Amino acid sequence: MKRIATGIMTVALLAGLSVCSAEPGGARDDADVICRDGVCELAPAASAGREPDGLAATANPYQNAVPDVEGRWARDVNLGPHDEFVAATSDPQAGVVFFAGNPIRNFKVLALEFKDMSPAGKPLFNVRELYTKDVLRPERPLLVKFSFFGSIPNNGFSYTDPMGKTRQYYISESGKDGSLLFGEL
Repeated sequence: MKRIATGIMTVALLAGLSVCSAEPGGARDDADVICRDGVCELAPAASAGREPDGLAATANPYQNAVPDVEGRWARDVNLGPHDEFVAATSDPQAGVVFFAGNPIRNFKVLALEFKDMSPAGKPLFNVRELYTKDVLRPERPLLVKFSFFGSIPNNGFSYTDPMGKTRQYYISESGKDGSLLFGEL
């Protein structure tokens, strides 16, 4: 009985990670964020230091032309001056580079631990702060080295948006093509 309940929770968790409210199957014209089946996954590179053909995950709750935070796999970036934080020392490690479209206040790197599912089928996490940057600036990206285990997200970030609201996101990898994904908690 416990195995059946665990299996149902796992399926519900994976379904619940689709948290974007964009139109399914289309891309927004003003932000070039590609959304499919309710999940906003990728946006084209927008500035120097980022590979022009690559795609990036974005945190853009107000769907502005310039996302609040953009993330790329470190392997896809020609990185100049930047800050660095090692969130996990276990192997395998993967680097994620965070770029700010505008100065972002209270940027935090988070460790996530799956706790439960909400009645609405949304995953709930225990959250622990690992690193805080008072201001993430466009001219100084942040490289964070994470360890990713399994299909349930265990890494995340938060920041204070321009409206003063704290936003929290999980970080994951697409099972389809290995692209970087952000989803709001």
